[in-house]
Amino acid sequence: MKTDVPLQFVFRGLAALSFAVFSMVLAGIAAAVQNPPGLPASSIHQMVKNVAWNELQASEHPAHYYQFIERDIFPDGSSTTDRIATPHGEVDRLLEVNNAPPSPQQLQANQQLLARLPGDTQLQKSRFKDQQSNRLRRDNVIKDIPNAFIYTYAGRDPKGRIMLKFRPAPDFQPSSRQSLILEGMAGELWVDPSTQRMVKIDGTLIKDVKIGWGFLARLNKGGTFLMEQSQGPDGVWHQKLLSVHFDGTVLIFKPLHIRVKQVRCCFERVPDGLSIQEAVHLLRTHPDLPSNWQTRLNAIQKSFASN
Repeated sequence: MKTDVPLQFVFRGLAALSFAVFSMVLAGIAAAVQNPPGLPASSIHQMVKNVAWNELQASEHPAHYYQFIERDIFPDGSSTTDRIATPHGEVDRLLEVNNAPPSPQQLQANQQLLARLPGDTQLQKSRFKDQQSNRLRRDNVIKDIPNAFIYTYAGRDPKGRIMLKFRPAPDFQPSSRQSLILEGMAGELWVDPSTQRMVKIDGTLIKDVKIGWGFLARLNKGGTFLMEQSQGPDGVWHQKLLSVHFDGTVLIFKPLHIRVKQVRCCFERVPDGLSIQEAVHLLRTHPDLPSNWQTRLNAIQKSFASN
C-alpha cells in the first residue's frame, strides 16, 4: 500500500466539503465533567452523550434532503455552487468562481458533467462512494469523542445555549487515524439543550499531533478550526460555516498546509426520494435561485472572517 493512501484518509476528513468533517468531530462529548452547583454531573454527561448520538444519527439517517448554496474558499480562490443532496449523493451546478461568473470553459465543463451524470451509473457510484467515505471517516471520529475530552460547564448565553470548555483527556486512546487529531485539541463547544445539538465549536491544537509516530505526518500546535450550525424553520440543523487551518509536515520533511473555508446558506427542502437523474433535472430546468442569496452568503462569510 502506498504511504499516501492513509494520509489521504486522514486529511480528506479534515477538508471534507459535505457536513464537515471536524464540524461533527467535536460535537460536544468529553470524558469527565466539572460543573457548578445546580447542574448535576449526570445530567450534563447524559446531555453530551445525546449530542454525539444525535449528530451521528443526523449524519447516517438524514431526516430530509435539501437544496442549498455552498461557497468553498481555498488559498488560490473560491467556487460557489447550487447543490442538491439526495439519498444517492450530491449534485451541483457551478454559480461563481472567485465571486464572479464562471468562464465559458468552466461553465461548459460543469454542464458536460451534469449531462453525463444521469446516464453514467459508474460515475454515480464513484461519486457516491467518495462522499460516503468522507462521511464514514467523520463518523469514526465521532464514535471516539466520548473518551477524547475532559470538559467543564462554562455557563449559558441569553438564548439558554450551554457552553462547554474542553481539553484533551490524558488517557485517550484513538481507535482510528481520523481520531488522532482529538489528542491535541482544546476549545469551546456550544450546545442547544432543547434539541441536544451542536451550535458552535471553536478549537485549537494545543500541542503537536503525530500521525504514524510522526513519520506519516505531524500537525503543528496552533492549528484551528471553527464550525457553526443553525436550525431551520422545520427544525432540521444545517452546517452554515466551517474554517480549518492547519500546518505541519508530511513524510517528515514535506510541508503541509490545510486551508479550507466553507459557507452555506439558503436551505430549501426537496423531495426525500430524489434520484440523481431527478436532481440533475431539477438543477438544469429550475435555475432560479433564492432571493438575495449572495447577500446572505456574504454575511455569513464576513461573520466568520472576523473570528
